[in-house]
Amino acid sequence: MEHLVEIANFAQSETAEMLAALLRAEGIACTTRNEVSSRVFRGVVDIGVRVEVLEHNVPRALEILNGSGFSQQETDDVDNCVDDSSAGLARYLPLLRKHIIILIALIAGMLAILVCLHLFMH
Repeated sequence: MEHLVEIANFAQSETAEMLAALLRAEGIACTTRNEVSSRVFRGVVDIGVRVEVLEHNVPRALEILNGSGFSQQETDDVDNCVDDSSAGLARYLPLLRKHIIILIALIAGMLAILVCLHLFMH
């Protein structure tokens, strides 16, 4: 099974989508990752929007990326690309934080209800 490889990481989802559209126009299937979480957590967590392609498309995608005019400051160093098998749980941390906060709020609400019931019972 072929892995997805990150070829670029952008702070702005619009820029990532422009590159993805360019790659698709050139016949390279690609995907963007973290669009929603990068918008939700903008200014809190710097996760960026990843542009990923299949391993066999990496050389051609990098040619297009380098010839497209995207500045090197906008993209991460391609030598530090991460494929899905080694990214592990780290890419889910921003989403897990949100769920943990919701869980804590629910527990606090339930405790408040229990305290109120205890006070009314006595």
